[in-house]
Amino acid sequence: MREVFKTHISFGSYIWGVAMTIFIVMLSYEGLEKGLYLGTLLLFGIFAITWYFTFFYKRYWIEGDKLFIKTVSGTKSVDITSIRKLETDKVDWFGTMRLTILRPYRKGLVLHYNKIDDIFVDPESPTEFIEKLKQIAPNIDVIAGK
Repeated sequence: MREVFKTHISFGSYIWGVAMTIFIVMLSYEGLEKGLYLGTLLLFGIFAITWYFTFFYKRYWIEGDKLFIKTVSGTKSVDITSIRKLETDKVDWFGTMRLTILRPYRKGLVLHYNKIDDIFVDPESPTEFIEKLKQIAPNIDVIAGK
């Protein structure tokens, strides 16, 4: 059975959206005064697509003993039984090095798996997510954040 967990959409994502909207209006104000709307519409379209893929596209799901993480850069799978420890209330300022400016402050979980690998996840319901992982691999060490 496939259990899907949505990503947590923080208030910061909406602040980012408002800030980008103000920035686009400032950039295209002169053109709007002259009645040139195409450039502004194009910028808003690019912004809307970027905003969607940055904040709303990410998904997590569990099938069997695998955790799948779907992002813009592809789908990654992690064997849940290989997760050694899980740290809660961790902060991710930059995400991975892809599109770093598009990933502002987020709070979530860091999963440490295999020997040296780790990955940041920010599910909408972290307690439910942790419980599901612990059902599959009860030996996961959960470390509460500060």
